[in-house]
Amino acid sequence: MFSLYEVVLHYGKLKVLEQFNLNCDRRQFICLLGPSGVGKTSILNILARIVKPQSGQVESDNRRLAYVFQEPRLIPWLTVEQNLHVGLYNLGLDFRQRCQRVESLLPVLGLAEFGGYYPGQLSGGMKQRVSIGRAFAIQPDLLLLDEPFYGLDENLKRDMQELLFSLGQWHACTTVMVTHDVKEALRLADRIIVVVGRPCQVMLDLYPEPDQRYEQSYTKQMEQILLDAINPVISSACQ
Repeated sequence: MFSLYEVVLHYGKLKVLEQFNLNCDRRQFICLLGPSGVGKTSILNILARIVKPQSGQVESDNRRLAYVFQEPRLIPWLTVEQNLHVGLYNLGLDFRQRCQRVESLLPVLGLAEFGGYYPGQLSGGMKQRVSIGRAFAIQPDLLLLDEPFYGLDENLKRDMQELLFSLGQWHACTTVMVTHDVKEALRLADRIIVVVGRPCQVMLDLYPEPDQRYEQSYTKQMEQILLDAINPVISSACQ
């Protein structure tokens, strides 16, 4: 699906990535977990071809890519339906096909009654639903999510996580999501990659057991493993 091999990325004297390797050879939901400023968003931007590293190989067989940011970035003068149409114009779909896709997506988003509303009439959570829906509307091969639930309260965050599950059934794709939330990573991910340090390096590559993700004892054990990987210095000092 994609591969980063020996990737080097520097911003001036700041070494973000140095001989960094990461690959995904099948459809997965990957969470990139780690402290702020470590380079998680830079990895997404390299996958999206927004940022070009100084050296290394970036390979991907994903033809269609979607990117969801922390803020919704909706077009304010377009309705919800029209915002969902935006990414479809380059797919060769006629008007009827575009409308059918948007109509099938609105109920999954929980926005069946809000197609004619403008972004200024929506709550923050609803705006992010539209943003995520716009990404899924193009039926991407690779979906990149940069902390899309940042700043949401816990109940709303859980609703949005459930939305991702529902959308994953509507259209399955490889997903790479940046998060700081250990619990969120355990709820969502098939694979959790902990990155730390400067330059950034993979500290842990973990595959949670899907059948046990809601068992409290297993969840607590995995949370501690992830926290130890994110904060190895603090963890070793406490032992």
